[in-house]
Amino acid sequence: MADGMVSVVQPVHSTRRTQAILSGLRSASLGTVLGSVVLWILVLVMITPLVWAVISSLETYQETNRYPPTLFPHQITGENYYKLLTVFPFTTFFRNSLLVSVMTAAITILLSSTAAYSITRFRSIAAELTSFVGLVAYMLPGILIIVPVFGVAYRLHALDSLPALIAIYVAFFVPFGVWQLRSYFSGMPPELEDAALVDGASRLEAFYLVVLPQALPGLIATGIWTFTVAWNEYLFASVLLYTTGHETLSVGLFTAMISDTNLYSWGVLMAACALMTVPVMIIFMIIQGRLVSGLSAGAVKG
Repeated sequence: MADGMVSVVQPVHSTRRTQAILSGLRSASLGTVLGSVVLWILVLVMITPLVWAVISSLETYQETNRYPPTLFPHQITGENYYKLLTVFPFTTFFRNSLLVSVMTAAITILLSSTAAYSITRFRSIAAELTSFVGLVAYMLPGILIIVPVFGVAYRLHALDSLPALIAIYVAFFVPFGVWQLRSYFSGMPPELEDAALVDGASRLEAFYLVVLPQALPGLIATGIWTFTVAWNEYLFASVLLYTTGHETLSVGLFTAMISDTNLYSWGVLMAACALMTVPVMIIFMIIQGRLVSGLSAGAVKG
């Protein structure tokens, strides 16, 4: 009798367990599908302006100014890109922006990484206070400090100078970079550095050969953020730069295309917007694989 009851109870428990597993799988699948749908909707919303800019850059002048606007161009033309590259000094603006953004990102990563490492490994009240004051200064809107920055640049004869603009960007971005990287260094065990020091490496060699490879995701994220912000920055560049040979893309395109009363051409402006996104997209495509590999490297490389 007891054996019969056991044989009946076991299938019942097995059936309930199976039903619970299937119910959990259905819930997980439904959550995955809903999450994917939401992410795709967000992606479509975010890329719609870029797609519209690319489409408008391939339209003729008449079609660009047509109302109601057309979703797809009836006649594809490269006239807007030709005018952008021949009528306007777009290549000069592009070169200046690329130089400023690359140098700003490189110097910011160098200074931020060394400062963040020093704060996490050699803790002191002065270092913590300096880091906090720097972050508070970074939180101030740029419009509040533009006047003193202009005054300092004027007295140093640094107006209309790309190196001066790079120095201002670096000073503005380093505090945030320090706070972003210090979390990576704080989570790294110091035993790996100690092992390198025991093997004869200096503190600087241990930092560059052991610590930095482990902080690669943080370095890449800081570099991408710094490059993107410097690439699109307008306020400081518009105040400090005033000649065509030194203007960046954000300033040069505005002064060259937009007057007080009219816009030169929407199609040419959309072509410029499309070309401005190319460097950022290329950087993301190249660095994406390195970012993922850096996340999984950890202490294995050390």
